[in-house]
Amino acid sequence: MMFGYGGFGGIGMIFGGLVGLAVVALIVLLIIWAARGLRRPGSMGMGPGPSEDPLTIAKVRYAKGEITQAEYKKIVNDLK
Repeated sequence: MMFGYGGFGGIGMIFGGLVGLAVVALIVLLIIWAARGLRRPGSMGMGPGPSEDPLTIAKVRYAKGEITQAEYKKIVNDLK
């Protein structure tokens, strides 16, 4: 027998290594994709979703302390 173990020799080991690397790369890409999806506003209950109107968003931001009362009033006046 010329090719050694399994009949393929080094070719089988190289192919197996490439398949292994492809699987690892796919797993890494899936993790990155999932992490980006979780950071988007409105996904998984984080922040306002696209269906909320600007006044509601301003109220929520004011209630959370993200903006001051003056900033809130300016936003409300600008939107009306």
